[in-house]
Amino acid sequence: MHPLIERFSKLIIFRKLKLSEIEELIENNILYIKEFEKNSIIKSRGEKIEEVMLLLYGRVKTEMMEIDGKIIQIEEMKAPTIMALGATFSKNSKIPVDIISEEKTLVAYITKNKIYDLCMKNKDFLIELIEYMGTKFNFISQKLWFITLNSLKDKILYYLKEKMEDKKTEVIDLEYSVEQLSHLFGVTRPALSRAFSRLEHEGIIKKEGNKIYILDKNKIENK
Repeated sequence: MHPLIERFSKLIIFRKLKLSEIEELIENNILYIKEFEKNSIIKSRGEKIEEVMLLLYGRVKTEMMEIDGKIIQIEEMKAPTIMALGATFSKNSKIPVDIISEEKTLVAYITKNKIYDLCMKNKDFLIELIEYMGTKFNFISQKLWFITLNSLKDKILYYLKEKMEDKKTEVIDLEYSVEQLSHLFGVTRPALSRAFSRLEHEGIIKKEGNKIYILDKNKIENK
């Protein structure tokens, strides 16, 4: 058995395929695999996407640069997952973000025509694909709403609310550094540090290193 078969089987859209079907994709050279070093540009904004990109190992981030040069981080993705699926199947197939590796990364590429074939032959595969694209659409819609929030304070409170609800705890371990969070919020690092300090001064949170303690749960939940 090919060593990557188990990895492919963990991808959401492939989990309903038989291992023999996945092995056929690999052994018949229907897909190809490429390795990227840390901080490599996997795809650039505006670049045309000809194949579906499957992140097998590693971690990547997607970013957009505004007119004034400010970088906004849209998403961070950890393997195994699928990258830029919506853009791949759009009419012009151009990616709207930069995809950058955050560590050594392994990506597999499979043609859109082969995905169409799998959809025609396997109803479960088609359902998984549609549900995945719907979930990603909801994520992007939520991200756009997040970006339109007027103040940095609102963005931080909303971010903490999401983490609190997801982890079901009032003690949040920040997964990102202050610099990474500043890209996520679209602000400078000093501005983000000052915003955290103001929230502490207002008695809403207490920050110790990478831990955030929620002191005023109501202020968070009302965002």
